Amino acid sequence: MSEHIENARKSSNDTEGQLVVFALGEEEFGVDIHQVKEIVRMPDLTAVPKSPDYVAGICNLRGKVLPALDSRNRFGLQKRQVTEDSRLLVVETDGNATGLIVDGLREVMHIRDEQIAPPPAVCREIDRGFLSGVVKKDDGKRLVLILKLAEVLKIEDEGTAVARDAGGLAGAGVPSEAVKEEVVDDEQLVSFHIADEEYAFNIDSVREILRVSEITEVPNVPDYIKGVITVREQLIPIIDLRSLLGIDELIVGNINELGLIIKENRQWLADLERALEGGEQFSGTLDPAQCVFGRWLAANPALVENGRFRELKPRHTLFYELGHELFDLAAIDKETALTRFKAELIPLGKEIIDSLEHLKVDIGAIIKNNQRIMVVENGTLLMGFLVDSVKEVLRLPKALIDAPPWNVSSGHREVAGVAKIDEGRRLIMIMDEKNLIGEKESVMLDEIKQKKEQENLDQAQTLAEQSRVEEQLVTFFIGEEEYGVKIMQVQEINRLEEITSVPKAPEFIDGVTNLRGNVIPVMNIRKLFGREEREKDDRTRIVIVDIAGKKTGLRVDRVNEVLRIPKSDIDDTPPIVAGSDAARFMEGVCKLDGGRRMVMLINVQQILGADELETFNEMDGKKIPPKAAKKVTAKAKKATGKKKMKIAE
Repeated sequence: MSEHIENARKSSNDTEGQLVVFALGEEEFGVDIHQVKEIVRMPDLTAVPKSPDYVAGICNLRGKVLPALDSRNRFGLQKRQVTEDSRLLVVETDGNATGLIVDGLREVMHIRDEQIAPPPAVCREIDRGFLSGVVKKDDGKRLVLILKLAEVLKIEDEGTAVARDAGGLAGAGVPSEAVKEEVVDDEQLVSFHIADEEYAFNIDSVREILRVSEITEVPNVPDYIKGVITVREQLIPIIDLRSLLGIDELIVGNINELGLIIKENRQWLADLERALEGGEQFSGTLDPAQCVFGRWLAANPALVENGRFRELKPRHTLFYELGHELFDLAAIDKETALTRFKAELIPLGKEIIDSLEHLKVDIGAIIKNNQRIMVVENGTLLMGFLVDSVKEVLRLPKALIDAPPWNVSSGHREVAGVAKIDEGRRLIMIMDEKNLIGEKESVMLDEIKQKKEQENLDQAQTLAEQSRVEEQLVTFFIGEEEYGVKIMQVQEINRLEEITSVPKAPEFIDGVTNLRGNVIPVMNIRKLFGREEREKDDRTRIVIVDIAGKKTGLRVDRVNEVLRIPKSDIDDTPPIVAGSDAARFMEGVCKLDGGRRMVMLINVQQILGADELETFNEMDGKKIPPKAAKKVTAKAKKATGKKKMKIAE
């Protein structure tokens, strides 16, 4: 196994490990999960005189003096102020603990050894020596740089490590043997939110944490089973932990709550105006923390982390503070209070209500962006638990974990313990994954998994059988004549964009166009087939195929449909045609609707004759005049990718 994950916690496969992934600006970094002690919010730091400039200071973490490094400074990145998203990543090397200040926690990522590549030669200003490798995700669009902590924590001038535990910077060291002995009595947890409560799983049972992707529903199952997802070719049942624990559905509940908040704000304004006008007793609250929205914000800390809610919160506070001010002013100067009410408070209230209306529409997307799937192993089965948000990875002394009170769980004893943090002000319920889902439910989930796997196998076999007896075609028209191309020869179908002519191009080539930054030739099928030229219209399409190893666009009058027909409905090319030039690309004639509809099946790989192919091969990117190529590629930034072939409407 590679050096950077040598000490990673092993799963059933010896080539698997996990990384704690965090962000510094646009870059993502990963640290072996067993080098991470915990992740906490930013504590107060005390500066250390004459320390390296990347040492931000020291802090007191549960009675231990911990040095904290400014990771941005260490990696030569632009300085950034600490925000609500900033975290202190407490890492451990050789028994010594150090805090790394990071912009935010991303996820716990499950990786395999073969996914790791050597570190890139250049990665902005980051020293390559700090990296032990890189993980490529999403087809290489996302890179996670794996840190070599021994190098990151080294003080170059002295050749010693920054992480000299506790008093390393303060002057009172603790032997590493004592630290290692203490770790034995620690519990490492991954905490998450459900509603306004915090829960956790023991990290040994958490295989990975995923963003919410498309979940395939399964019929005739309990409401708490959302369906299944495929992770590395393995089906995993997904359980909505809210539903399992008897808590209201997240999206619908929050939409209803925001509706009540909007209604309360409108009523609050109306009641306050009447009180200012008539000097009546105002029955509403003037405390922003006690209104419906204030209580909702307090109960949904994960959602409040979203930037749009963070922006709304201070305006909401100002709204109530201004209302309180005008209420007091009315006792002295009612006219001025009413004037300011109409000029200041009503516009601010309308602005807040409009923002809440927009959030009510967008809350579903915001929630799904926060939600995570925690893939947990309960001893016999992998299952994914859908949670509101994942908070942090933390390590706690077992002395801070109490046995669960008798009344906090059902007879299944799904709560294994309660962690008390911050002198008991923060409580985390530790879930027992083996008892959270009972034996009966585990058997049912296993049956669902096996049934879905069999359905997928049957579907694959059915498709394989169909491919032996059926043909799937994309059909298009040139005038009144319909042609068909095997779907495997078609890459995608697009609307006709602007075509740039190319001097001395073959007659059957209209010019070149931009396909997501690539310059491709556009072939006019009408000219190639010797048909009369026709102006393009809204139905004109470009069918993208591969000819002679080049992506090529075929300009057709209109695309009709994608259809599947029995191979028995495809006749051989008629003899009179077989003796012509069309024989090289005609593969047969499809008879549809009882023979009333005829589709000529063509092979685009053979559509060009020898002379035409030679001329076409001479027309490559080097032959395109620089001005024409520049004109075409200038549109690349506006192009959007299409992963699947689709027919443009």
